[in-house]
Formats: sequence, structure tokens, C-alpha cells
Amino acid sequence: MRLAELSRRSGVARSTLKFYIREGVLPAGKPTGRNQAVYGPDHLERLALIRALREVAGLPLEVIRRVTGDLDRARTQGWESDADPIGEAWRAMYAPPRRVRSPEAQAEYEKVRAEVVELIRGLPWTLSQDTRSTYYFADELADTVLEIRRYLYPDYPVSALAFYAREAWGLSEREFAQAYRGARVPERARGDDIAEPTRRAILATILFERIFGALRRCANAMRSMRIGLGLEVPPAG
Repeated sequence: MRLAELSRRSGVARSTLKFYIREGVLPAGKPTGRNQAVYGPDHLERLALIRALREVAGLPLEVIRRVTGDLDRARTQGWESDADPIGEAWRAMYAPPRRVRSPEAQAEYEKVRAEVVELIRGLPWTLSQDTRSTYYFADELADTVLEIRRYLYPDYPVSALAFYAREAWGLSEREFAQAYRGARVPERARGDDIAEPTRRAILATILFERIFGALRRCANAMRSMRIGLGLEVPPAG
């Protein structure tokens, strides 16, 4: 398709398409002549990802460029490279607070983090190789475990995270199945493009996280009120 058709089908203005190409977030089309190029389905998928990152995730162009750059590296070099497009988005959206720890607190953090990394590596659905995402999530989980120990349960074990890991994988399965409208979720991306699976992973996390978070807040609030009022607390399930 020509640029005009790409604009019509994607809903993105031609001037914006040219801007994306200049900025390197959208690959150039295949040249067919002087100032002429054609574009394919991969460009539509990339534009859908860019739109999701801007409009739903609220990410700036600088972060989007890093995400798409990692997509390009993963497509050309494979996942054996250090490409981590989804992780780039997560690190921008869920950056943990910067903490200044005493030497004793830092030593405790490193101990908990090592336990978390071991737990993540032992999950049946994580990648076998060490990835930046593994350590990013370990940072966040270790920090949260320490907060739980400080404010809620002093003896909270890292092993308790295994329950949430199982539930998270089940939620991921259902969310991806819904995103594909009942069709079989592909085991591999179509062709060598991974923009569409990346878009679905980011959107499913953001949107369904809002639903689960709201319902969880509702459940905890109602459970607390029922206990406070001396009312029956229905069992889960």
C-alpha cells in the first residue's frame, strides 16, 4: 500500500507517518521509485503499537523509540540478544522509587532479591536465559517484600510469591485468549514481526490491571467493613 492508504487504514495523518519514519519509530517503506515506497501489514501493526504506547500507556516518544528499537533488534538478532521491548515500556511506566538504604538494609535487600531471582528462574513459564526483565521484576518484587515485612507481616516469606505467580500466569492466559477473541493464541508471531504480540501484552497488562485492581480494592474494603460490622464474611469460591 502507498503512504496515503497506510494513513487511511491506520487513522494516522500522513505528516505524522513521515515524522515517525524520520524519528526511526516506524520503518521506512520498500522503495519503488523516486520518492515512492510501499508499506505492508507490519507497518499497520507497528502503528497500532505506537498508538497504544502513546494513548493508553502515556509514554513519551523517547521511550517509544527505545521500545521499537528493541523490537527491531529482536526481529533481526533474535531473542538471544539483549533486546527487551516490553521491559523498556515497564521500566518507564513502573519505575520503582529510588531508595537510600543503610548498609544493613542494602544487605537485607540483596538477600531478598537473590531469593526472588531464584524463585523467578524456577517458574515453569519464565525464560531459561537471564534477561533484563528477570532482574527488573526481581528488583520490584524484592522491594515490595521488604515493605510487606516492614508494615504488614514481619515474617513474610519470598516463597509466598509462588501463589501470585501461578495466579498471574492463569490471568495472562485468559487475557490473551480474550484479546484474540476466542481464536487460538499463536505460539509464535506471524512472520518475523513481534509488534502485535508486544502491543497485546502491554495493553492487556494495563487495562486488565485496572479491572483487577479496582475489584481487589472493592473486595478488601467490603471484607474489612463486614468484619468491622460483625457481618458474615462469605468464603471465596
